[in-house]
Amino acid sequence: MYPQSLVSMKKEKIIKINYVSYISKHYVPSPRNIKKWIYLSIAKDLINHVNLIFVGEKRMQTLNNKYLKKDKPTNVLTFTYKEKEIIYGDIILCPKIINSEAKEFGFSSNSRWAHMIIHAMLHLQGHRHNSKKNRAFMENIEVKLLTSMNFGNPYVRN
Repeated sequence: MYPQSLVSMKKEKIIKINYVSYISKHYVPSPRNIKKWIYLSIAKDLINHVNLIFVGEKRMQTLNNKYLKKDKPTNVLTFTYKEKEIIYGDIILCPKIINSEAKEFGFSSNSRWAHMIIHAMLHLQGHRHNSKKNRAFMENIEVKLLTSMNFGNPYVRN
């Protein structure tokens, strides 16, 4: 799935990463860690630009309702834009929810954050979890990537 040759390609590929924050009181990992998780999750050398947008629960609920017709806040939303063969994306994250989930599920904050970043990056690359087969495939990639960072399986609660 992620051949060794991609490791060197990942080091050479430069992705522009923008950070936009509408919140200030909740834990967010360091830009260095987030960048590491983004680069680790790249399987296709097509992603050129990622905007990371940190929002509160109310804004997240509004976006989730507007775009997915789900009237509740969620941990992460991903929007992909394609221009020819280049992928641009917005990853909208709700730190309050992600941090609460880490506590609820018994994971470290960074483990939960790494999972959300990897999950969103896989969506940017076209992965979906809209069927059992697609969900299993996507979760398998997430588990492999997180295990490679010693975070373990995010689908097994502590």
